[in-house]
Amino acid sequence: MKSLLNNASTTRTLTLGALLAAGLALSGQANAASQCKGLDNAACDSQQSCSWVAGYERSDGRKVNAFCRTKAKRSSKPNASKEATKEAATKQQG
Repeated sequence: MKSLLNNASTTRTLTLGALLAAGLALSGQANAASQCKGLDNAACDSQQSCSWVAGYERSDGRKVNAFCRTKAKRSSKPNASKEATKEAATKQQG
């Protein structure tokens, strides 16, 4: 009986440890992705990885305030989307 309780306790400890490790790993990824979040316009412009988005009004009438965001990652091919468009047009013609 004592070994069953000991195994349950060990399993619970290991499970909590795994959850804690996963939480820490995910919080590091979220932190890296939000390096631009909350910056003002000047601070945002000074960061190479950030881009300032001007405020705008959505189609449903709701106003969105200006904000700083992480720049989109670039494709390794500079004209990848143009090439894909050309290929699609060629396939339609042929």
